Amino acid sequence: MRRMIFVLAFAAAGAFAQEATLEVGDQAPALSVAKWVKGEPVTFEKGKVYVVEFWATWCGPCIASMPHVSELQETYAGKLTVVGVTRADPANTLEAVEKMVQEKGPGMGYTVAWDDEGKTYAAYMTAAKQEGIPASFVVDREGKIAFIGHPGFLDAPLARIVAGTWDPVKGPAEMGAVLARLQEILQMDRRLALDALPAFEKEHPEFRSFIAPQKFQMLLQEGRMDEASAVGRKIVEKAAKYRDAMQLNEIGWSIVDPQADLKERDLDLAFEAATKAVEVTKGEDGAILDTLARAHHWKGELKKAIEIQRKAVEKAADDPDMLGELLAALAEYEAEAASGAK
Repeated sequence: MRRMIFVLAFAAAGAFAQEATLEVGDQAPALSVAKWVKGEPVTFEKGKVYVVEFWATWCGPCIASMPHVSELQETYAGKLTVVGVTRADPANTLEAVEKMVQEKGPGMGYTVAWDDEGKTYAAYMTAAKQEGIPASFVVDREGKIAFIGHPGFLDAPLARIVAGTWDPVKGPAEMGAVLARLQEILQMDRRLALDALPAFEKEHPEFRSFIAPQKFQMLLQEGRMDEASAVGRKIVEKAAKYRDAMQLNEIGWSIVDPQADLKERDLDLAFEAATKAVEVTKGEDGAILDTLARAHHWKGELKKAIEIQRKAVEKAADDPDMLGELLAALAEYEAEAASGAK
């Protein structure tokens, strides 16, 4: 599960920081930028909070984090400036960056900078011994590094940093304890986890968005469809706003997956999620088209399912692993059509 990996990433970040030459409490290095791809140039000003986040166009987890980082920028508009920094490498060019920024639109709703020959990366990532991206650094009102970690874990420290209540010494340990408790809950039996989550969310409201997808899955698997749909619709609404095709597809497929032993399926929610995911990806993602085709199949719209599944097969032509599954689904639909099923 992606978000459980984030917990391990948080712990690892702390281990790297112990040997680093750039640590929490140090003055934040100035940004060295060759080109501001999106937004105005940024220089750190006293009294303001900043997030410096490192990413690349080839980095799947970076792309998955973009909607969340965009949401944080919107949540703290006027109080926070997020700068996504990326550098040249054999698979990451300025042209690719500019194309992605344009395509993502509100899904990258923050400032984007092209590193000046890797100088910013060296000043932050190398100095802090951060060995993987995405990685984020929060700069507090005094211009000092207040937090280093995965952008998926920015919510809790950022809320306190913006409010001026974050303790850079005790804070990481406190957040580690909170995350350990959350991990413990999520590893419980589903019913026990669902009983424990409301109290955790009440005590730590900044984790609600983080918890929502797991909560949706547990409610779905427990057959509590009305509750699952309520949570799922909020996720879909937010994912559509930030053009998060991955999250939209995850919700849709969870409902229509024929291998999932579900007591009930909210096909309207699945159809909405899959349709929006196709819109975001402009119909170019075979896996997402497959989800939409399956939603049509569940609705009894066999002709439409076949039409979309054929497109899915076409888009997945260069992916042998996926192609086999998509062809099998297409054969299933066509066999039903040949047998006279509606």
